[in-house]
Amino acid sequence: MKIEEIKRYRRAFYDNRAPVYDDTYWDGKESHPEMNGFKNLVKIEEGNIVLDVATGTGNYLIEMAKQGALCYGLDISPKMLERLKFKIRQESLEECVIDIRVGEADSLPYQNDFFDLVTCIGLFEYYPIGYALKVLREINRVLKQGGRCFIDISNPVTDDVSPPSYIYKYDLELFEKEIREIGYIIQSKNIVEPMLQILLVI
Repeated sequence: MKIEEIKRYRRAFYDNRAPVYDDTYWDGKESHPEMNGFKNLVKIEEGNIVLDVATGTGNYLIEMAKQGALCYGLDISPKMLERLKFKIRQESLEECVIDIRVGEADSLPYQNDFFDLVTCIGLFEYYPIGYALKVLREINRVLKQGGRCFIDISNPVTDDVSPPSYIYKYDLELFEKEIREIGYIIQSKNIVEPMLQILLVI
């Protein structure tokens, strides 16, 4: 499947899923280890300028806003962003959420050297490695020198020998070699099945 076809499918999938997304996944226990892994690897300082790519209904963005970060969010699905905006109002976080917009991860509508932290969670497993690297180059562009990037990928080492056909698993040695060539340093990793969480710095 071509990249643009995957994008169209994902946009339609999440637009359709938006009304029930939090109820079916984030309110369940399966989401807790991933969020806990994120909190363990990523320390937010008040005033950090952060971007959450593929923010969806914004669970990570809201967590960072509650810690005093100045948050920007981008997602391919307008319906997911509608849910996020509703949740921001519910939590009274308008002062910490600067901008929420529809957009694509491989063409970020932000200036160079702007963010202290960029997160991209729940995206790469649906795309081939070439697209992931394109997104990571864009993230590198918008990060300040010394900035951090938190991502997750489908865990390449797992007992699941037959993952669904729409899930991409990368050769980890190749992936890490390529992201180093982009300019990242791998600071830490954490396995939360079925995902591998990675914290990068530039």
